[in-house]
Amino acid sequence: MNYHQKYFKGLLLLLICLLSFSLGACSKNDDKKDDNKNDVKITIDHTSHTILTGMELYETEVHIFKSNIEGPKVAIVGGIHGDELAGWKTALQLLDKKDFRGEVLIIPRANHLGTVLEKRYPGIGNNGMYDGVKYSDLNRTFPGTLGGTITQRIAYEIIQELENFSPEYIMDLHESLASYDDPVKPRLGNSLIWTNLKTALFAEDIVYDFNQKYKLEGEKDFTTLSPAVANSFNDYCSNNFDAVVFTVETNRELELSRRIEQQTQLLDIFFNTIWNL
Repeated sequence: MNYHQKYFKGLLLLLICLLSFSLGACSKNDDKKDDNKNDVKITIDHTSHTILTGMELYETEVHIFKSNIEGPKVAIVGGIHGDELAGWKTALQLLDKKDFRGEVLIIPRANHLGTVLEKRYPGIGNNGMYDGVKYSDLNRTFPGTLGGTITQRIAYEIIQELENFSPEYIMDLHESLASYDDPVKPRLGNSLIWTNLKTALFAEDIVYDFNQKYKLEGEKDFTTLSPAVANSFNDYCSNNFDAVVFTVETNRELELSRRIEQQTQLLDIFFNTIWNL
């Protein structure tokens, strides 16, 4: 090796050392930034307003949480079916959550009268008639219409809230009468439902984590199912919002307390995932 070769080799090694040192310093600075971010005290601005105002039986609250910590915009809707208690009771419990990041919109009791009656929808079993008014299944009515039936008006108001909010993630909290693998009559319980491909792999990751961390002995694995039924909230949002859209379906064969716990655990996995991307 001649002098010039040694010189250039030495210079190259020096440049590599300097580059490595620089990258290491950047990495340490990034770590410090992350540490500082985690050390920042979270403060939440919580506001609420009512939709369907003036329609006493159907008025329901919309809650919006804005955190001082950056994060995506998330919409969570419970109570589209009033008899699926774990969904809307979990959504109500979320109102006390203190560690939101980004912006979170929650409509805990979307079908307010249905949740009061604890019925899928008012008038079910009576051709949709309840107290002289005709109702139908809210989760077959999206996107609804302003000048339509009461059920269509409720669907319309919910979609308007989401359009104004422009969420990046949408969670729809439901329950089913039995599991997806019930030997007598398979239902939707123990599943996460997705419709658009944007959601598919994300859904698989969530159920995998749940089954590894939270499934109790004797319980069925959670799985993913697709697609959502036509004109459901999931179906409309998946095809009309640029968002990841899930429907959670717990199994009503379990005790209510465990179903609420499962919904909460699935939401915890979801939040931890999107806040650490």
